[in-house]
Amino acid sequence: MSIRDTLLANVTTSLSGSSVSVSSELPWNSGQRPLYEKNMKHFYLSEASLDITQNQITLDRNDVFQTETQLTAFVSVDAKNQPTDISTVISAVLNSKNSVSDQYIMECNGTTEIVEDRITYQFDYRFVKIN
Repeated sequence: MSIRDTLLANVTTSLSGSSVSVSSELPWNSGQRPLYEKNMKHFYLSEASLDITQNQITLDRNDVFQTETQLTAFVSVDAKNQPTDISTVISAVLNSKNSVSDQYIMECNGTTEIVEDRITYQFDYRFVKIN
């Protein structure tokens, strides 16, 4: 199971019964506009971007590699009338990083942006595996 699939499954379970639904749509743009701006109270998760670098070179050719996986998620809500459970939603999304196993580093940072009457929560996931 991919990291994106694991995160989506965990967030879907965590947010069931909340005011935010989870979308697995890709691509998540409609024309020039991201779907998370158009469909508020929907969680959208990007495709994973991978970066594989050689960490250590060994004489026996069993080199050590570092795989870094990054994903970005978005949720937009009405800035004036935010859902009453928004703090629970944010906590669940941030904590979903713990559902991905076999990783050396599991991080998720959240930022917010207010544009017009919409507040957008952005979550940046970063996973590092040494193999």
